[in-house]
Amino acid sequence: MTEPLAATSASTGGAAAVGPCTQRRAVLAALPGIILLPGIASACGMTEPAQPPSTVQQTTTVPATTIAAAEIPPGTAKQFRAGEATVIVAQPVEGEFVAYSARCTHQGGVVQVIEGMTLRCPLHGAEYDATDGRNTLPPAPRPLDAIPVTESGGQLTLG
Repeated sequence: MTEPLAATSASTGGAAAVGPCTQRRAVLAALPGIILLPGIASACGMTEPAQPPSTVQQTTTVPATTIAAAEIPPGTAKQFRAGEATVIVAQPVEGEFVAYSARCTHQGGVVQVIEGMTLRCPLHGAEYDATDGRNTLPPAPRPLDAIPVTESGGQLTLG
């Protein structure tokens, strides 16, 4: 014998009564969402606690590399190779040069110069300011690693 999905009777005042079959169907209908929710939450990054970006900058070295200072106009940054490493060299203001590892501090993607002094990681969109290497847009947890740079006679030496 099958139970009706809903019934009205004088005992319920004419209102629909919900039977066990209806309740079971509602639970079964919700089950896929309940099972998938943890996976969806982790894919969206909801399981990671939000943390403010660090301002601590580390220093790294690269093989000694020489670049002509004239290749980097004031207010711009450019990407170069230093041995096996990819580096960013910038001239924030006339005569002041800075250099950074081009490895994103989030997951190691190679940051690109997107405009002027703005750098962006193509993996997850983290952004940095080439003026000082600081991370300006998450998910980068800290600034880019600084590389020592000196200028002499129109030549920049990294390393």
